[in-house]
Amino acid sequence: MIDLPRVHAAYQSELDAAIDGVVKSGSYIGGPVVAEFQERLTSYLQTPTFGVGNGTDALQIALMALGIGPGDEVIVPAFTYAASAEVIALLGATAVWCDVDARTFNIDPESAKLALSAKTKAVIAVHLYGQLADIDALENAIGAIPIIEDTAQAFGARFTSGKHQGKFSGTVGAFGTLSFFPTKPLGAMGDGGAVITNDTALFDRALSIARHGQSKKYIHDIIGVNSRLDPIQAAVLNVKLNHFEATLLRKQEIVAYYQSELADIEQIVFPYEADYSSHVWHQFTLKVLDGKRDGLQTALREAGISTIIYYPIALADQNAYKYMIERVPIETSRSLCEHALSLPIDPSMSNEDVYYICQMIKQYF
Repeated sequence: MIDLPRVHAAYQSELDAAIDGVVKSGSYIGGPVVAEFQERLTSYLQTPTFGVGNGTDALQIALMALGIGPGDEVIVPAFTYAASAEVIALLGATAVWCDVDARTFNIDPESAKLALSAKTKAVIAVHLYGQLADIDALENAIGAIPIIEDTAQAFGARFTSGKHQGKFSGTVGAFGTLSFFPTKPLGAMGDGGAVITNDTALFDRALSIARHGQSKKYIHDIIGVNSRLDPIQAAVLNVKLNHFEATLLRKQEIVAYYQSELADIEQIVFPYEADYSSHVWHQFTLKVLDGKRDGLQTALREAGISTIIYYPIALADQNAYKYMIERVPIETSRSLCEHALSLPIDPSMSNEDVYYICQMIKQYF
């Protein structure tokens, strides 16, 4: 789906120099490179941040900072990656499924409202595929319940209207969480993540949790974990942040190409673009109708084209999570599992690459 060495080729010498600098520095835990990236990330988002080991850690640390534990419920969409529910289970809390919007694939605020109970302590709003969930509507629906923005797939997306206009994904909830998994919008060359919050008390608590629960060295005030952003990954991210906006522009061009070439295929529904959010196109995810999704995927595979089904099984139907609570209908989530198909949107793809993909899709239909 993405040729990372080809993506990196345009600035490989910068990456080599940055990594070599860490290797020669002797600072292999923390150090100035991590501090520099955290400062740059905070400046970019205009919200305090700190790095952690990966996006799943970021979610768990956010929940721990909010005091989530046994007996608590956390509402989470049934159509998303397992990490969003996994961390709830690891803390002994219970995931309560809600449905997603059929157009944006993001959390449905009314469904989340219906899933509330006296035990609800947080809602995880996943910004799926690069477009923001409707946080304005979600806040109106759930009241003062804290929102954790799972921003793994939407780094760089902004709210374009409403109460949060101009603000970046991850900066408006109680917490935002980032993943720097290599294929993410801002990807490292290994694992990495970050925690985002405007609340000073929550920031300090979350940072302490990520550092073994320490307030200072060898003083452990609360139960914590060990989660740090690696300096080599920070060095990579410092380089890739320089080129981030250019990748967004190229992805917009690829999207326009797909939309132009495939507009006449009735069995394909293009991704909906909400008027309250920009889109960073982490994925270009179609809905393929009339039972044609799996056949199209097979045909493209035979033509040498990678596609991925994000996600083939709703979380509520996964063996690991069947004991969680399905309080409201999740028909849209289950339907998307049958119809969603993500096409390549690698920013290093040429127009010829995109044309070939489009021709193979046309040939199939």
